[in-house]
Amino acid sequence: MPPYVPRKRVRTPSPDNGGQATKKPSKGKGQGTPVTSARKTTLFDELESASNRGSAEKTKSAIQEMHHDDDSDGSSLSSLSDADFENVPTAKRQKVNHESDGSEADDMEFEDVPSHELQQPEPELEGDLELTLHQISHVPLASELGKKGPSKKEKAIRISTHCMHVQLLLWHNAIRNSWLCDKEVQAIMISHLPPRLWDEVDRWRRNSGLDIPEEVPKKLSKGRTNAKAKGKQRASASTRDWGDAADRLEKGVPDMSHGDPLLRLMKCLVSWWKQRFRITAPGLRKWGYMSARRLGKLRSSSETEAHDPERFGERINDLEEFRQRAQVCTGSRDVGSQLFTALLRGLGLEARMVANLQPLGFGWSKIEEADDESNGQGTQTDTDKSTASTSKKANGKKKRPVKPATRRVKRTDKNALKMDLDDSDEYAEPLTDESEDDSSIVDVTDSIDSRRSKSKTYDKDLEFPHYWTEVLSPVTKKYLPVDPIVKSIVASSRDLVESLEPRGGKADKAKQVMAYCIGFSQDGTAKDVTVRYLKKNIFPGKTKGFRMPEEKIPVYNKHGKVKRYEQFDWFRSVMRGYIRGDRKHPVTEVDEEEDSTDLLPRKPEKKEVKEGEETLQYYKTSKEYVLQRHLKREEALLPDAVPVKVFRNKGKGSKVEEEDVYLRKDVVAVKSAETWHKQGRAPIDGVKPLKHAPYRAATTNRRREIAEAEAATGQKVMQPLYSFEQTDWIIPPPIQNGVIPKNEYGNIDMFAEHMCPEGAVHVPYRGVVRVCKRLQIDYAEAVVGFEFGHRMAVPVIQGVVIAEENYDRVMEELEKDEAERARKENEKRRKEVMTTWRKFLMGLRIADRFKRDYGHLDKSVEVFGHAAGVDEEFEAMRERDEDMAGGFLPEGYEEEEAPETNENPRRTSGFFPVAEEEDDSDDGDNPFEVDYGKQKESEALPAEEPSEQEAPAKATPKKAAPKPKAKPKQSTRRRTRRKQAVSSEENSDDEDFINSDSE
Repeated sequence: MPPYVPRKRVRTPSPDNGGQATKKPSKGKGQGTPVTSARKTTLFDELESASNRGSAEKTKSAIQEMHHDDDSDGSSLSSLSDADFENVPTAKRQKVNHESDGSEADDMEFEDVPSHELQQPEPELEGDLELTLHQISHVPLASELGKKGPSKKEKAIRISTHCMHVQLLLWHNAIRNSWLCDKEVQAIMISHLPPRLWDEVDRWRRNSGLDIPEEVPKKLSKGRTNAKAKGKQRASASTRDWGDAADRLEKGVPDMSHGDPLLRLMKCLVSWWKQRFRITAPGLRKWGYMSARRLGKLRSSSETEAHDPERFGERINDLEEFRQRAQVCTGSRDVGSQLFTALLRGLGLEARMVANLQPLGFGWSKIEEADDESNGQGTQTDTDKSTASTSKKANGKKKRPVKPATRRVKRTDKNALKMDLDDSDEYAEPLTDESEDDSSIVDVTDSIDSRRSKSKTYDKDLEFPHYWTEVLSPVTKKYLPVDPIVKSIVASSRDLVESLEPRGGKADKAKQVMAYCIGFSQDGTAKDVTVRYLKKNIFPGKTKGFRMPEEKIPVYNKHGKVKRYEQFDWFRSVMRGYIRGDRKHPVTEVDEEEDSTDLLPRKPEKKEVKEGEETLQYYKTSKEYVLQRHLKREEALLPDAVPVKVFRNKGKGSKVEEEDVYLRKDVVAVKSAETWHKQGRAPIDGVKPLKHAPYRAATTNRRREIAEAEAATGQKVMQPLYSFEQTDWIIPPPIQNGVIPKNEYGNIDMFAEHMCPEGAVHVPYRGVVRVCKRLQIDYAEAVVGFEFGHRMAVPVIQGVVIAEENYDRVMEELEKDEAERARKENEKRRKEVMTTWRKFLMGLRIADRFKRDYGHLDKSVEVFGHAAGVDEEFEAMRERDEDMAGGFLPEGYEEEEAPETNENPRRTSGFFPVAEEEDDSDDGDNPFEVDYGKQKESEALPAEEPSEQEAPAKATPKKAAPKPKAKPKQSTRRRTRRKQAVSSEENSDDEDFINSDSE
């Protein structure tokens, strides 16, 4: 059978026509081979031929050259290109019938097909196989199925990740805050203060009224030389000395003549600490969500490689290492702000460590995704290049530094708060004409330590701080925010306080957000101070989208309906473990004042819109005016409503659309006839509805009815809506002959009290249906509402409606049924109680019987307890058990047969059942029976008559008398095997024993 070629057939070139394919005539009798006509070219053929037109000949020549070098002929199919094949349409492959192969071969002529066998085997690959897989780090939100956005599970994962990260950051900052309270850390920080700052501290304490200065005798100061101002004569001391009357009369009162004394001290400390502390590592930052591949690579690198602060961030393992950072005054900018807080606490100030947490978000915006690795490295390189270029530019200008000010400079009001720096100051920094906050880029002279000029800059892209300090002023009792490292500001005004909130494009690029601002106090408590730093104290403000919002949780009643909604604040529940309010940390007056002023969230103010400047959003939220496009489904305008003005809305281009504006008081609520019916009202006959709205199908049946109506009419079915004035109360007609009117479902609607017909009464009690059936009284079940679920409307039935003349009879029978039901319930409860007591008493009886029959206990031990001392009888029994090897025969044990006796019959316990014995029994005593030493007591007991089951056992002559209180008789199978192994020499005795056992 020829080989099967599924799609393409080789055309054999003919030497006569220059390699063109020819069709051979068939040799059959009048029947030729079916010839396949040329297929019509398609668009795909044109595209393929256009792309491969120039490469087909090159490919063919290259393959021929490769096979020409080979000695073997090779396969002819390998030297053919796509141009040598003829496209054959695909046909279904039929089953092969081997019986008809001979007949078909005679009628069909097959072309010569070269052999498909490979002449040369392919070389085997040796060595390891290397595969390079490239994975896209960014996962698009649009899946292959066309679903856009994250799934519900992915959203839940991000929310859980965000919540967990926030709690971990809170705990991290709580630990760091406890390190700031360490006395040794505070002592190290205080030891760095130069003498001039101690003078400022003393001045602050004196001006704040904390220290009462001692009276010091005044010394006459020598007049200074008048070298600089030759032509000016200094005022004499007598003209400025006003005597003791000019001194402050009250001692210990704060001096507020120049404002809060804390401001001067903070500015001096911030200026000194900015120069003293060196940033040598990056601080905390928000990276964003990475791909699993990148995150795993980063994690494995951090675990295996040496710690690199530039790649993995700063790491401080314990308090001892934190003390070392305080000693050398180096670290990240976060550590610098934290050490400044420890310094203020060491000086006796109440200072908070404020941490602006930067957790992973729960949103799906671009800011939550981590930057590419190449972008991150490029940013760092660009920062280094910009820093280097800036320093070169500064060096190229060769600006002469301004000479530092000395203590001999005259004090004026302008430089009263500036620090005096001498050439001898260790941490002095030259001042240039350009005063900038970024002092690390300023030209550095030879007088400063060379190591400071070589220090690398970190976190230059982070414009806003993540840590700062809040200091409580002892004079004003208000907290003063201070940032000593990043911005070097003392926030004495509202604008400076709001400047700590990250905002702008640079903050968005660095992924800096304001979501959770937490202040950690010295007593270990924490407080949420986010509102203080928001613009105009408007909450949520910039925290929206980055902070977990309050969640509205529904509260259901017993019928499954929403009774009310409660607000749940997740972050407030997390902060319960940190805030003040318990016995150890009570709420102070400062906290109450702070909560009512600085931390009080405010709502955004509504802007007043001038006439003619209204917008669509203004009309949508206005309480006075309304546009018809903004009406809800259940709202409509009154028929006599008149527009009060016209709103001109600018459309595309210069087109202006005009729309009427109505008063909000002309809008009324409208409902459907079914909704009004559930409230006991119905539309008035002949009234025209105010509005038509599309149906809202709540059940499957209603949806089916709407679909059928739309299919019949070809139009969308609209539902008429009526206002309150267009409806009236539903008053049913009175009943006649005690017959209650019923609807098509066999019940009566009782949505309101007035829907009960005259002459009838509503009995809303359970079990009343059974009473009415027993008395054969006409009734109708009362439907008081509906419950919707699973696309179904289930009626809520409460009692029945009966005629007034039958009310007394029904109530009497109902009371009897209720009394009988109560009696049955009491009887049921009584039986349950009696059953419980019976079990309890039976347990006591069983325990007492165990104590009398099997409990070797004295009065000093409880019934279910264990003896405190060792019972002598129990100890003897234990030793006897050891001799018996725990129930097994020890080595070398030979059993002695006991003499035959029938004096003491077998006794059984009154509690345990007697095990049925086999007809065959053992010779002599049972070695597995344990003697408890109670044989004498058992002999004194009256003998019992043996049972019928024990008669065959007594007929055996070698049966020994059983001892009282023995264990149930065990099987002798194991004992038989043991005796065969031990006494193998005594064949005669063993054969008798085995024969007796087998019978």
